[in-house]
Amino acid sequence: MKRRLALVAIALSVVGADRLSKQLIDDMSRETLPVDLLGTWARLVYGENHGGLFGLAQGSAPLLAALSVGVIVLLVFVHERERASRVTLMTIALGTLAGGAIGNLVDRLHYGYVLDFIDVGVGTLRFWTFNLADAGITTGILLLLADAILPERILPSIRTGRAR
Repeated sequence: MKRRLALVAIALSVVGADRLSKQLIDDMSRETLPVDLLGTWARLVYGENHGGLFGLAQGSAPLLAALSVGVIVLLVFVHERERASRVTLMTIALGTLAGGAIGNLVDRLHYGYVLDFIDVGVGTLRFWTFNLADAGITTGILLLLADAILPERILPSIRTGRAR
């Protein structure tokens, strides 16, 4: 039961932070953007992503929304198959992934696009613009990789859900 509550709490935290940040950006006057945070290395901008990851599949919001629902269901299914008794790295990873997927799904259903606003890079060399939901998804993927490749001795109780 603690694992399920943790999964939901983590996902809702990511969704809440994502929604709040997007609302703040949406409320800003377009004339005030971009806003430099760390010089031009990190700045706030306003971007509409009508596609998927890295702007691929432009104009596919309905299809991407349906895929998001499927991914969310799959994440919950994977979490339920894990046989740990406590919160594990898998729970944290799946919670951040689910929260990110839900955050972007809400945008697709409400706006027909995903609002992206974090722009990082050096000079004219820029990374893709993203949002906190995307950061949650990326964090979840990195945690899943850590869970898969790090030896159990490094993260014993958080990986297995068992106390040492």
